[in-house]
Amino acid sequence: MELLFCIIRQHRMVEEILTGFLDVGIHGATVIDAKGMGEILTTQVPIFAGFKSMFPVGGGNTYVIMSVVEKDLMDVAVGVIEEVVGDVDEPGSGILFTVPLSRVKGLAGDL
Repeated sequence: MELLFCIIRQHRMVEEILTGFLDVGIHGATVIDAKGMGEILTTQVPIFAGFKSMFPVGGGNTYVIMSVVEKDLMDVAVGVIEEVVGDVDEPGSGILFTVPLSRVKGLAGDL
């Protein structure tokens, strides 16, 4: 199994991704409402306010979707995300990465 992280900026996309996950058999995910480094520095640290244009995306919320996914479903999960978000290799579209898991407890079929 792997832990999938997807970081995006549009709430509408979060809902579409979660619905897509259900459609392909991924039944669990956690969504965290977050703020990026640029948002915090340019709005809460006055000395950095002038650097707002240096950060790739403007203000607003960021959402982190995390899901433990079986390896054989990982390509399908990435496909769901890219169907909603588009090519994640495009700047500003989002970030997607996975972390291998050696042990998982608390899910049906624990490893």
